[in-house]
Amino acid sequence: MQMKLLSEIVGNVVGKQGAEIVSILEGKKNVNEFLIAKKLKLTINQTRNILYKLSDAGLVSFTRKKDKRKGWYTYFWTLNSEKALELLQANVKGEIDNLKNQLKNREQKRYYVCNTCKTEVSEETALLHSFMCAECGEVYSLQTDKKIINDLNSRINKLSSGLVSITQEIVLVREKEIKKKAKQEKKDKKTKKKIRKTKKAVSVKKVKKINVKKKTKKKI
Repeated sequence: MQMKLLSEIVGNVVGKQGAEIVSILEGKKNVNEFLIAKKLKLTINQTRNILYKLSDAGLVSFTRKKDKRKGWYTYFWTLNSEKALELLQANVKGEIDNLKNQLKNREQKRYYVCNTCKTEVSEETALLHSFMCAECGEVYSLQTDKKIINDLNSRINKLSSGLVSITQEIVLVREKEIKKKAKQEKKDKKTKKKIRKTKKAVSVKKVKKINVKKKTKKKI
């Protein structure tokens, strides 16, 4: 589910071909851009253009390393799954709000259609032209909104269901990140403890060595 959602938002930003980058970056960190280009079967410049667009949208981050011998930089990329899902969430919310506004207008206002030109106008516009089509002069017919209203409700329900799934995925990503962070902190804490223990052992060893030297001098 997460892979599908990430591919959707990445595809919206860079197109269908660029959406394939999700399968390359998902779950990985600091992926070499030349490896990405090879898997996408694109040139390095084409690949960079895709990655720069995603970077501008905040969907990927990068680090770079300089080749000491050749002098150029190689970029390593990481997908920001949470940011991508949040952007998709915002887009879906915006689309739902837009459809709800359309639905409200359909329920509160009347629309007319020219059966010849197949153009639809508001009641105000129809009244302004004496209910005659401005293009062909055909008399406007009152639009039957039942089908349109049902379609709008169906689309709203479908998007709302999808929004629930997106929100659930965001929660999972955040929980995973929290666990990952806690695990890293535990690891760092363990490493620091080990370093302190080593330093303490070295310090004790130095003290013992100094004491031995002192005792040796006294005997002399």
